[in-house]
Amino acid sequence: MKKALFSVVAPVLLLSGCVTFPTPESNQVDVVWDDINAIQGCELKGTVIGSEGHFYDYWLHADKDMVWGTLNQMRQKAFDLDANVLYLYQPLGFSTSVTMFGNAYACDSFTGNVEQTVEVEVTETSL
Repeated sequence: MKKALFSVVAPVLLLSGCVTFPTPESNQVDVVWDDINAIQGCELKGTVIGSEGHFYDYWLHADKDMVWGTLNQMRQKAFDLDANVLYLYQPLGFSTSVTMFGNAYACDSFTGNVEQTVEVEVTETSL
């Protein structure tokens, strides 16, 4: 019985990943949402995509945790591109994951309004 239980529980635990946590490097990247003036005069470094959640484990994570993990993932990718500002675009609507994309910028003197909390409305879409 224990072996049967283990053979069911072990794959579920292996398949369920954790959300991405912030790093000291990713904390150096400011996130901007819907303020095009904030990136005037900044150098575009590249586009970054972040995604958390899968069809098999989305029920294990709260939506806000997946959004938080996605933002942390994107901030790390922006830092890796030598950017200090991440400009977010409208997130893609998935019911089992959170996927966002944005552009990474290097700004000499960033003066935009930075929100520490990003409110995201999650809506379900039918395929």
